[in-house]
Amino acid sequence: MENDYLKHIGRRLRIVRSIFNEGKKLSTEQFAHLLGETRDNIANYEHARASVPARVLIELYKRGINPTWVLTGDGDIFANNSQGKQRRKLLKERNIDISEIKQMAAVEFDEQREVKVLKVAAGKIKNRGT
Repeated sequence: MENDYLKHIGRRLRIVRSIFNEGKKLSTEQFAHLLGETRDNIANYEHARASVPARVLIELYKRGINPTWVLTGDGDIFANNSQGKQRRKLLKERNIDISEIKQMAAVEFDEQREVKVLKVAAGKIKNRGT
């Protein structure tokens, strides 16, 4: 149950990342840099391997993203602050439809496959060349 919750948060973070650069998608590394996080941390949040800490939600809010929407999907994607209004205006000027981005992210999320990681123990391997 908790993992489903984290998966939905991760999906919403990917939506944010896809519009964060003036309506263009940032790489995980670029997004992490702007938020003061590591690429691995962002990947862990997006893939439901870790919870999003308050510091990230606060940083997103400062940059115009509604943390309530990130956590629950309720309300507007943009924060009700000057940065949120500026982001909305910029995307509108560029004719970027947030609903289309949300739909594309939903499809991407639904099509992801679970990947199992297998641990394998290996003994000494002889080098045949010597």
